[in-house]
Amino acid sequence: MSQSIDVLIIGGGMITHDLLLPSVYHLQRTGRVGAITVSALNSAPLRALSESATLREAFPGLTFEALPPLSDPPDHLQPNLFKEAIRRLAPRQAVIVAVPDAFHYETVKESLLHDQHVLCVKPLVLSHAQAAEIGTLARDRGLYVGVEYHKRFDRRSLVARRNYRAGKHGTFVMGEAKLIEPYYYRHSNFQNWFTCDKTDPFVYVGCHYVDLVWFITGIKPVGLSVSGVEGRFPNGKQGYLWANGRIRYENGALLSVTAGLGYPDAAAGSNDQGLLMYCEGGNRNGMIQHIDNDRGVRYAFLE
Repeated sequence: MSQSIDVLIIGGGMITHDLLLPSVYHLQRTGRVGAITVSALNSAPLRALSESATLREAFPGLTFEALPPLSDPPDHLQPNLFKEAIRRLAPRQAVIVAVPDAFHYETVKESLLHDQHVLCVKPLVLSHAQAAEIGTLARDRGLYVGVEYHKRFDRRSLVARRNYRAGKHGTFVMGEAKLIEPYYYRHSNFQNWFTCDKTDPFVYVGCHYVDLVWFITGIKPVGLSVSGVEGRFPNGKQGYLWANGRIRYENGALLSVTAGLGYPDAAAGSNDQGLLMYCEGGNRNGMIQHIDNDRGVRYAFLE
């Protein structure tokens, strides 16, 4: 990269604190990123980011411009402020979209219409028609749109990809995955947007494993069916609190994915997640198992 680019992060929640802002801070520290702006619905999450002891210790002296300003009253909501933030950018900078699923389409499209490259947290959008529109718009304007599937970059995922594609496990035929987020999510801002008409746990986190199986194997998904179990959030809104998806891949392989907002808060670890893949290999079979909540792995090789 010959020169740095400015970055706008839209959304100030957990993923911004834990993953996105640290990554962008690192790129700024190495000279690849110039100015950093973080925009949110109100000032409260931005203040939490600014005062984070973890971020201050890891990136001393680095900061970001907050929109709205940190001095703004935390109860002052500005749902359209992100549009102003996008308009302030010079053309062909970068926008990172980290808002609830239902707002991805509007935010990504607004960014592209103002000639900005985009990185969006998964899922990109909530319908194939929206994805096709985004793809066409980006190609017509010569802009980049990426989807942030961060599980691809876990070391165990990279090792599994290398070994699988070297033929050490055989051919993937059957698997199961799960990602059960903690119960306390139901008491968070999720209860305001994670409703039946907007999304479900499979769309929200189950898509990670659909992508990860492709990333490891190179085998594309061709069919999908999902069922959900409804429940009520503490504020009375109805949402799919559990979901199970069945994915068919182009070689006939099947993957079952269970996702939900219900891992007991008092249980060990912060959630329950992992991937198990069985592979056919002649007179013996292979296996890939990632126990993600414990950062553990189990492998069976053909030789």
